[in-house]
Amino acid sequence: MFAYIDESGNADLETSKEGASDFFIVTAILVSEDKREELAASVEGIRKKYFQSGEIKSSGVGNNKDRRTKILNSINDLDFKFYTICVDKEMVKKDSGLQYKSVFIKYINGKLYNLLFSSYFDIHILADEHGGEDFKNSFKKYIEKHHKPDIFYKSKFDLVNSKNELLVQLSDFIVGTIGKIYEKKSSPALNESYSNLILTKALDIDEWPTRFQAYFSKDSTTDEYSELIYSYSLAQAELFIQNNEKSFDEAVRLQTATLRHIVFYSRFINKNEYISTYKIIDYLKSAGFGEITNYKIRSNIIAPLRDSDVIITSSNKGYKIPCDFADMEEFVERVNSIIKPLVSRLGIARKNLQIASKGEIEILKGANYPHLVDFIDILEKYRKSKI
Repeated sequence: MFAYIDESGNADLETSKEGASDFFIVTAILVSEDKREELAASVEGIRKKYFQSGEIKSSGVGNNKDRRTKILNSINDLDFKFYTICVDKEMVKKDSGLQYKSVFIKYINGKLYNLLFSSYFDIHILADEHGGEDFKNSFKKYIEKHHKPDIFYKSKFDLVNSKNELLVQLSDFIVGTIGKIYEKKSSPALNESYSNLILTKALDIDEWPTRFQAYFSKDSTTDEYSELIYSYSLAQAELFIQNNEKSFDEAVRLQTATLRHIVFYSRFINKNEYISTYKIIDYLKSAGFGEITNYKIRSNIIAPLRDSDVIITSSNKGYKIPCDFADMEEFVERVNSIIKPLVSRLGIARKNLQIASKGEIEILKGANYPHLVDFIDILEKYRKSKI
């Protein structure tokens, strides 16, 4: 896997200053080695068409929304994925260590590199170079020291000049366009093209610090508890991700990656729509985890996440973060429809075997099944009360 990285915005936390951006954004274009040359050839065609002899640069398009939309529509047809981290600088503490430019850039880029190195065993990261030689050398040492998992990984990290890397130029345009969207310097047509890009190309857009509360749209018909359900569920999901994003345990990495994608889908695609198991499997494959089975998603990913206090609802359509009371009702009904008949049938089998053996056979004996015995007894009493 290859990752091509560029930034948008600046590191100045005093957003009221002239020329300071409200957001700092880092984007990684991801492409596998066997598709890299084809992607570069397609990007070269876009460069010649829209930039003639110059580089593809977002700044070269500026606020020309129509031109930007046309270029983005062309990019939407290409075969790649991307990760983005978007920092709302207004939410960053002004008296923290991040007030210093070098610390800020290293820390935010480091979050992205940590994600890439932990997701792909063999990845070559090429990032647009920053600042003078002293800073570039210290930056590279910082990344290799703090964000490469261990010496056995095959991964590489290099700082490059965008003039020599077409795919860094592609990253430049995409991250610059994301900046325009966040800075509210877009148009309806550009927003639509951007939405298509998110739907087909984004593996994740990680907003930092987390802004999960902002995604609930209040309306007069919403159940009074829906906002609480959505905000709390997102908060629990984000807490799990933050606590485990640096884990190198394979099972935890799978759980974190899956949850990250479910949250992303809820935030940026459609919070009311379930994400299918097929889409999750496809995402995990793109994120470097290889082939994952439906059973592994249910048993090794979703079940442990729920055991860790993450609220994920499910149906025959897939999984989602619950965003209203109806989602929880549907989940309760699904659990009820599975567990109640299953336990009832177990009770029937148990009872029939007890009768046939004159009380000699007890399939639920021992210390392992006291709750099942209680549940079966409750169901039997309920059934008799309805006769």
